[in-house]
Amino acid sequence: MFPARISSARCNTAETVDRYDITIMEYKIAPTRERPRTAALGGFTRNRFVRFVAGRLAFTAVTAIFVAVVVFFAIRLIPGDPALLILGLDSTPEERDELRGVMGLDRPLILQFVDWAIRVLGGDLGYAYSQSRDVVDVVAPALANTLLLGGAASLLAIVIGLVMGNLATSRSRILRRTTDWFEAIFLSAPQYTVALILLICFAVLLPLFPAGGLSSRGSDGVGALAAHLALPAISLALAPGAQMARSLKTSISALQSTELLPALEARGLSPLRLAVHSHHNALPPMITVLGIQVGGMLGGALFVEQIFSIPGLGALIVQSVNLRDYQLVQGVALVIALIFVLVLLVADVVNALLDPRIRVGKV
Repeated sequence: MFPARISSARCNTAETVDRYDITIMEYKIAPTRERPRTAALGGFTRNRFVRFVAGRLAFTAVTAIFVAVVVFFAIRLIPGDPALLILGLDSTPEERDELRGVMGLDRPLILQFVDWAIRVLGGDLGYAYSQSRDVVDVVAPALANTLLLGGAASLLAIVIGLVMGNLATSRSRILRRTTDWFEAIFLSAPQYTVALILLICFAVLLPLFPAGGLSSRGSDGVGALAAHLALPAISLALAPGAQMARSLKTSISALQSTELLPALEARGLSPLRLAVHSHHNALPPMITVLGIQVGGMLGGALFVEQIFSIPGLGALIVQSVNLRDYQLVQGVALVIALIFVLVLLVADVVNALLDPRIRVGKV
């Protein structure tokens, strides 16, 4: 069988050579040692991942620079004399002129921005004249309180998203309808409205939780801190949790419409393993939503921290804007923007680790 094919191929080759008068030269190719395919693919994948992370880091740096420029010039468009607001009405014009010179407000805007940018690159956010302290010393305790509140709200939002997302894809029609109703309510209710309702219901009418702050006289420990964080964390977590639940429900519903889950079930996988597989495919969109919702929680913290008297970045930036303390406003706004872009960076990297198609660029 095979010799007949070889002879036929030789005849056809000879006829082709006679027809076109082509000289065929035979080359001997030395056998080469082939590299292991797994190692080559591993290096290729690592290079892809490194390029992906480098691109996201560059985007983060550009975003931080853009935010710094916008914040620096936007705060100066707000009417009001910072020297007059800081020193008060009893100050003399000479004292106000002297403070403007100390703050550098008598210099051109471009020179002010260049000087501030150079100091920020060196780790110096400036001096808060309204607080008579360095901006770093003012921002550090407020940042710790905001990160504590934001971390508690994020964990609660993840729990709400997982629970509601799975209930929304259950086989019970009543559970699906009820979950959809709560999801719509959580998404439509503003965070400051939820905070006021929770404060009135569970701190005034039913004094189950503290009305504000992060500590009370005579009560210390993790339990007291959790009690103080409960209402503000719930206020911040309902809307992001409902948004993540919607994303999880959409991903799981799309996966259920394919043949993957029935095929895995036919292979004898347990319901727990099926849930693990379905959530592994549904997690990347949910993580992206969580990263975006962190910005919403930081924005909502401006109101929630005011309502519950929490000394965080939200309360600090409102106070600094009222006093026109440019250095403090710029420092707080830059810190908030860096938190947001870093959370998005972490979300992108985690998604790339979970789904290789993202770092390859196929999604």
